[in-house]
Amino acid sequence: MHADRLMKSSIKKELLIKIKYRAMTLLARREHSFLNLSDKLICIFPDESKQVYEIVLELKKKNLQSDLRFAEMITTVRIRKCYGQNRIKAELKSHKIDNDIIELSLTKCDADWVKIAKKALFKKYGLSSCDEFNDKIKRSNFLKYRGFTTEQITECFK
Repeated sequence: MHADRLMKSSIKKELLIKIKYRAMTLLARREHSFLNLSDKLICIFPDESKQVYEIVLELKKKNLQSDLRFAEMITTVRIRKCYGQNRIKAELKSHKIDNDIIELSLTKCDADWVKIAKKALFKKYGLSSCDEFNDKIKRSNFLKYRGFTTEQITECFK
């Protein structure tokens, strides 16, 4: 009976080590949100959701997993790809990132959104002029889809 309990305890410790190791390898590759990391680990260890949650919480407490770093990474990558703040906010919200963290990451990046919107237009349309009303609408919709505000879009066409 005692040996049986020891063996179960040993197996449980081994499983926790495997979960933690997998979490660390995922975090070593790139930042993950709390939700994203939990979901990936639960897919790998479907019967251990409680242990997964506890391990991810422990990693968060030790600052090995950080939603702020994740938000900053997403923000930086999306800005590089010429996306606007509305699109970035929506993506971060889909990862269940706190609004305060979203605002902080967008503030820290100190982006010139009009300049980024103009760059997106240039990448898509080149130097071709926008004389026709329909062209202007088409380009405005493109920028709206990319996540730029109406004010930023208006500023692009001045």
